[in-house]
Amino acid sequence: MKINSLPVNDPSYLEPMTEGVMWFSIKNKKELKLTVERLQSEGIRSLRLGIDCAEFNTKKGLRWYDWLVPTLAESFELELCFDNFSKTSQSSVCQKHSLLEIVEYFIHKHGQHFTLLELWRNPANRLNQDYSQNIFAEDIVFVTTWAKHLGKKVSLGRIQTIDFEWITKLISSQFLKNIECLEIDKEEEALWSSSTMFYERTLRSLFAAKGLNIEIRPSVKSPYDFQISTGMIAS
Repeated sequence: MKINSLPVNDPSYLEPMTEGVMWFSIKNKKELKLTVERLQSEGIRSLRLGIDCAEFNTKKGLRWYDWLVPTLAESFELELCFDNFSKTSQSSVCQKHSLLEIVEYFIHKHGQHFTLLELWRNPANRLNQDYSQNIFAEDIVFVTTWAKHLGKKVSLGRIQTIDFEWITKLISSQFLKNIECLEIDKEEEALWSSSTMFYERTLRSLFAAKGLNIEIRPSVKSPYDFQISTGMIAS
């Protein structure tokens, strides 16, 4: 099975990881334990664990993640990837808890189980002119700063070519000094080819010019596809 290394400077995180983010939606606990055994049999030692913010905003989802994170941490090194409500349509999301509240909850409740977290930009924010004018008005910027204050390393995930102007403003503001890694969204980009390759090269040049030691990696699909179970969370 093809695996890659997490591109951060901390040697403790230079562990073989599955490619892509892995989403473990609410399912029977026995079913999940069988999945863990399967991953271990493949020689996997680290996981990029997806956190569905909309799912967390349900009672069942909160209980699920409170059980899932420490359970997976018993067998794997974890990087937590927060989707920032991007996996669910905005009209169907009841945001009881914001991205800030969710990330803060995981750090305080499960912070001993992870050092690195990844934050995604909400697609709706790309259309908000206030965010394009004032980068600090966007939740992902403040959440990154707060997570760093709480002792965590932060990466930005699923960055698209449409985010170029936003990224250049982040560079000018010195904000990207807080970032370990930038993941370019290969899966969603319709023009992934020469244009996106050029985008990546341009970012590398800009980072080098500003003395930013930020790894750039393309997003990849998870090699595993876990189906959602409709059953209750069981022991």
